[in-house]
This record gives sequence, C-alpha cells and structure tokens, in this order.
Amino acid sequence: MNKYSLIKELNIIPNTNRESLKKLSKIILTDQSLFESLVEISFDYDNDISLKAIATLEIVVEQRLDWIAYNLSYFTKNISKLSDENAIKSVSKICSLIAQEYTSKFDSPIKLILTHEQLSEIIETCFDWMLKDYKSNTKTNAMDTLFYIGKKIGWIHYEMKLIINKNIANESANYASKAKKVLDLIEKTTVA
Repeated sequence: MNKYSLIKELNIIPNTNRESLKKLSKIILTDQSLFESLVEISFDYDNDISLKAIATLEIVVEQRLDWIAYNLSYFTKNISKLSDENAIKSVSKICSLIAQEYTSKFDSPIKLILTHEQLSEIIETCFDWMLKDYKSNTKTNAMDTLFYIGKKIGWIHYEMKLIINKNIANESANYASKAKKVLDLIEKTTVA
C-alpha cells in the first residue's frame, strides 16, 4: 500500500467510524512505511479524509508512540493550523502522550529527537487550546500536556494555574474535575 492507496482507504470509510479506523490502523501498524504518509494526509487536506487520518493517527500513536518521534517536525509545525474540533481533540491527545514520554524517566526516541522549537510549538498550541473556546476534552488534554512539560519547565505551571483559576467557574464539570486534580498535582510537583 502507498500514500494514494491509503487516501483511497480513508475515503471509503464512512465518516469517522471507529471500527473502520481501527481496522485501518491495524494495517498501518503492520507496515510502518505507511505511517509518514498517514501523518502527511492528516495535515495536507482540510476535509473528511484528513479528519479520518487524524483519528487513525491517534489510534496508531497510542500503540506506537515512538513512530511519531521521526515525524515530530511536520507534526508540530501543523498542529496549530487545525480548525476542526474533532481533529484538534485527537491531536491534543497525541500531544499529551508525547509530553508524558518526554518527561518519563526512561530514554526514548521522543526524548532524544524532540527539539526545543518543537516543544515550544506544542506548549504554545496547548496554551491556545486552553484559552480559546474548545470542548473540555481538548482543554483537559492540553492541561495534561502542559502539566507534564511543566515538570521540566517551571513557568508553565505558574501560567496554567492562572488560566485554570480564571476559567474554572465557567467551564464544564469535566473540565473543573480535571482542573482540580491538575492544580493538586502542581502543588505536589517540583520542577526537575
């Protein structure tokens, strides 16, 4: 299968049918050469195909996080350009996974490859997601991402607390619950 075959497969899938996306993700997981094409398709088009690609990308990255390491430059340059809420939600989840891996105690491709510029793009985009009118899942994923990165970069936790305390009263119960947990964790965390 090549990039164009992958586009054809994505086009056949009805909407973002989770089961069909899981089937496609299994194919990609057996052929890593398709992964770079999946990342490109995710951001190359502003249509249903890219939405399906991003949802598939989330499924694949949940199982093979190390694969995104070699595509971080393209990924981070494009995350702020997304406009569809569902696409942003999937990408915010991927950012959270990247941040967890970046701050883990163990060496990984993410830790070795992620540049300061790429990290800055993730940080800036996540703060934008927290400040703008997005659904709570996107905001809570952004919170997770920033919490983990904030373990290494101290000013992030300070800024997060300001934003959370300002917005918590106007957000959903899901957001408020997550925000309280994150604020508690921030109080217990020391910057590395």
